[in-house]
Amino acid sequence: MKKTSLVIILALWFAAAHGQAPAINRGAAVPQEVIDTYEARDFNGMPYRFLLPVDYDSAKRYPLILNLHGRAGVGNDNKSHLRNWTAIFTGEEWRKKYPCVVVAPQSMDTWSVTGEETPELTEARTRKYSEAWRLRIEQRDYSAGTVSEGSLTKAFQLVDKIATDYNIDKDRIYVLGHSMGGFGSWNAIWDSPKKFAAAVPSAGGLLPWKDCANFTDVPIWAFHGGNDTTVPTDFTREIFTRIKELGGNMKYTELEGVAHNASQYAFDYDGDDEAKGHITKYSSNKCDKTPNVWNWLFEQKLKGENRP
Repeated sequence: MKKTSLVIILALWFAAAHGQAPAINRGAAVPQEVIDTYEARDFNGMPYRFLLPVDYDSAKRYPLILNLHGRAGVGNDNKSHLRNWTAIFTGEEWRKKYPCVVVAPQSMDTWSVTGEETPELTEARTRKYSEAWRLRIEQRDYSAGTVSEGSLTKAFQLVDKIATDYNIDKDRIYVLGHSMGGFGSWNAIWDSPKKFAAAVPSAGGLLPWKDCANFTDVPIWAFHGGNDTTVPTDFTREIFTRIKELGGNMKYTELEGVAHNASQYAFDYDGDDEAKGHITKYSSNKCDKTPNVWNWLFEQKLKGENRP
């Protein structure tokens, strides 16, 4: 059996086990000119799109954004993972204001790390999780054992290679994404908190048996729609409550009246709107209260003991 066929079968099994229909090569959600702005590449079988700053200068150091797609981007066509917010990175004005390298890999399954395991199902069902997670665990029937080929681990390796091949500021590597990519962003800082200077997860969550204490020092700005029924809003609320208890560095913007389309607001956010109920909360006085999401992101840097 060819390796590609095996990967597809594994992705189908994983999606079925979690009660989700897999999305494979659904097509890009951006215009062709946006697709063409990115260079199509491959890293050890993982397709990815790559974008350098305008007038890239090898003598300068640049921040890097690891951009993680949602379930609609799953596939291997190196196109379907280009969702609405990836168009922002190609705008001429944006690129001049925020010169950076953008890396957008495409996964055939979820954004999980190699060898990642879930707890035994019987144990998971007896734990006192929140109602939102209890229902999700029961509905998706999370199985024990390795659940992924490790797309997120491979994405980390890709970032490391690009940081070697190009002049990347390793103190300013960021991760962001929406939905499955929001989960991936949480998973990234849970697994490798000293790799990322900041994270912007949109409509995501973190499996409840993973300890938020792993990433209390990572600056986070999370977004979630208040009316999201696809990924329950409680998933982000619970993380914020825990990070606040730990005195961590997290901003949380809940978007009242918004469903599962938080990405349309998160990656163009320029300050709260009380009339709309778009309000940001802060977990501690560590939080940078800069109102624009991109100004905030590019101000974040790894410091001192947070470096690997």
